[in-house]
Amino acid sequence: MIRGLDNMVMELLNELEVLEIAKGIEETGYNFYKKSAESFEGEEIKEIFEYLAMEEQEHIKTFERVKDKVVNILGDNKPECFEESISAYLNAISETAVFNVNGITANSIDSIKSPREALLIGLQAEKDSILFYEIVLANTKEDMTKKVLERLIKEEVKHLHDIKGLLDQLK
Repeated sequence: MIRGLDNMVMELLNELEVLEIAKGIEETGYNFYKKSAESFEGEEIKEIFEYLAMEEQEHIKTFERVKDKVVNILGDNKPECFEESISAYLNAISETAVFNVNGITANSIDSIKSPREALLIGLQAEKDSILFYEIVLANTKEDMTKKVLERLIKEEVKHLHDIKGLLDQLK
């Protein structure tokens, strides 16, 4: 499914694969925020993590819809691949970002001791998501994907500001 950089020959990613990777990143984020909501006491902190989980869930649905539309647009045509350097970069981000396709975040959630620590992880994950989506946006050929990514980047920036504000309140 996802091609690691440790393969002898890296295969190039196409738009459909990148949309699937993006969906996987959002799924990991959803699971992280959902588990965080269950892990901490206090109604306010639970509501914050539930809200972030719901937002990630909406992004998952959005990527599913966009992928379905791109499949319909392409029909029997094979999607164009991204350049080798872009494919390598996107793979690296998806495999090493905080909300990554390798499940590193999911495996470390149990070691988080405070809502602040979880929010710091969320803050970095939102930055990683923005970076990933900006690279895809700069290199995609599909107008529909561009529009969706522009909207999602704005939402991720809003999440970044929201999380930063919450961290400031917890000081």
